[in-house]
Amino acid sequence: MITSDITSIIPQRRPFVMVDSLIEASESGFETTFSVSEENLFIEDDFLQEPALIENVAQTAAAGFGYLNSKLDAEPKIGFIGAVSKLKVHSLPKVNSIINTTVTVLFRMENIFLVKGVNKVDDIVLLECEMKIVIT
Repeated sequence: MITSDITSIIPQRRPFVMVDSLIEASESGFETTFSVSEENLFIEDDFLQEPALIENVAQTAAAGFGYLNSKLDAEPKIGFIGAVSKLKVHSLPKVNSIINTTVTVLFRMENIFLVKGVNKVDDIVLLECEMKIVIT
């Protein structure tokens, strides 16, 4: 695990934090974990809803980019989702699930990144998508 002090590398603050720990970070991709609690804003009928899964992918990217910037002695930068595409929701996680999310950098053009995100519980794919992310 790289860090469990996730708010030191992402701009989001509670209750809108959708990642707990950064596990891996490299120029090619990132991995995080997230524990689904019943207090989460996006819980409905004991399941975490799709918007939280999309935000989990975005925050995984933010955590990875934030960590890489911190290694360069730079402040974490703000990123914006430019577009979400190829979105497939396969399943929703129940309260008390642990989500493992991977984000792979597919393409970079200056401060614009195309990434692929997948979140899973155990071996069950929850959601997969591509995102265009703009880093300021």
